[in-house]
Amino acid sequence: MKKGFWNSGHPPTLIMAFLYFDVSFMVWMVNAAMAPFISQQFHLTHPQKALMLSIPVFAGALLRIPLGLAAEIIGRKTAALFGLAGTLLAMLYGFYFVDSYNQVLIMGGLLGIAGASYAVALPLGSGWFPPKHQGLAMGIAGAGNSGTVLAGLFAGPLATAYGWQNVYGCFAIPVAVVMALMWFLAKEPPDKIEHKTAKQYLSVLLEKDIWIFSLLYWVTFGGFVGFASFVPTFMADQYGVSKVQAGQFMILVGFTASAVRIFGGWFADRFGGIRALTAIYLVIFAGALMAGTIPARIPLMFAMLFIMAAGMGAGNGSVFQLLPL
Repeated sequence: MKKGFWNSGHPPTLIMAFLYFDVSFMVWMVNAAMAPFISQQFHLTHPQKALMLSIPVFAGALLRIPLGLAAEIIGRKTAALFGLAGTLLAMLYGFYFVDSYNQVLIMGGLLGIAGASYAVALPLGSGWFPPKHQGLAMGIAGAGNSGTVLAGLFAGPLATAYGWQNVYGCFAIPVAVVMALMWFLAKEPPDKIEHKTAKQYLSVLLEKDIWIFSLLYWVTFGGFVGFASFVPTFMADQYGVSKVQAGQFMILVGFTASAVRIFGGWFADRFGGIRALTAIYLVIFAGALMAGTIPARIPLMFAMLFIMAAGMGAGNGSVFQLLPL
């Protein structure tokens, strides 16, 4: 009897990879979700807002390479535990020390530790599964970008009730819980058959395909992160919605992209990653074109954000289906 998807790998590790990515993404987006509160307190200009929102994104991108390299050398589970420990320390720093704009910027750099998590989470979860199921496994692990939903759902109300600095302390709790569960439940994947030096691993940077995949992912995941980070500030500044409602617009982007990401991995497994991405980029293009030309009405913008987030989420799953092949 042919083994099904769940029987072909180690489900607890895949679930822990999802949770690691989920809480990390929640933390990574916390400043974006609280941007209207922070902007109001420090009377930030538009350039200051842009800098505040861009630093966590840039730091996350920059730290993915060393964290991903560490995962190959010391093991993915160990690297995940180190990543969670760093994220926990960052939350504690925010809770105890962040009380000025400059410290918010420093905090943004520390949030990059959480943003780098998927360099470990995806290979940790998918490493237990055979190639024919890796698109779906990566889609499930990668659905942890639903942490955007958690940031949008909880950061605003918590900031209103307790002050935005205390949100860092609140978010430290689920990070600590996931760290403990990771220690007890996850197992190192068995797919690594040989040990290499750091130089050998970094030689992948000389391959043309990896840069092409990076460009493809720049549109899907980079676009998703950009929208998720900017949409609270955008809705507050351009549409005049309340600070809490502005943060909750992240829920639309995060939930849509996360849910569709699994479908994108499955679709790429079934029809091929290139075909899937061709259709997906047409969807993103159509959504972006309409968003740039429609009248400034919240329902219309809501619909366009939904279309673009769906395309970006499916594209994330499709790009990662191609990588291990």
